[in-house]
Amino acid sequence: MKIFLKLILCFFIISNYAYAERFYVGVGYLKSDVDTYKYPSETYTLYDDEDSGITLFAGYNFNEYFAIEAAFNDLGDTIATIDTPLTANREVEVWTLAGVFKYEILENLTFLAKGGIARIDNDEKLSNGNNYSEETEELYYGLGVEYSTSSGYAFRVLYEEYGEDDGTTSGQALPDRVDPSAISFSIIKNF
Repeated sequence: MKIFLKLILCFFIISNYAYAERFYVGVGYLKSDVDTYKYPSETYTLYDDEDSGITLFAGYNFNEYFAIEAAFNDLGDTIATIDTPLTANREVEVWTLAGVFKYEILENLTFLAKGGIARIDNDEKLSNGNNYSEETEELYYGLGVEYSTSSGYAFRVLYEEYGEDDGTTSGQALPDRVDPSAISFSIIKNF
């Protein structure tokens, strides 16, 4: 990963391509699917691992084809109850750092492909008073489209797959494993 980042940095230091709108910030609504591990031996009376959340991000365009972007994604709260009874409330947040590859497919309409590192924060609170937390770094990707306006704003639809965290699938003292993904709808301001 370090070699990859150094190669990207060298490429853009050598490049003297002038690009007008360098910095951008964005905010959006996302629909998440946390995909919490379900134990086959348990009977679930309630299982909901989808929610709404927000995404906040900022980036830097090196040129019209490549940008670096950092983002915070709050995937919302999910719940699972088994018949013992035991309820798990879960909060999942994902921080990302990615390269964004852009290709204009029509005037003002751009295809996006993102790739980078995601840090998944998986926090689980059980009804028996136990709390578990796990932070995992994973490679992740995203695909989407972006429509730009002449006033410096853009609108983005993006699907992201963050990778599987290091949670448990065997009842260890860890939160249950998650494999989160999200689709987001964002507005972007270019500077």
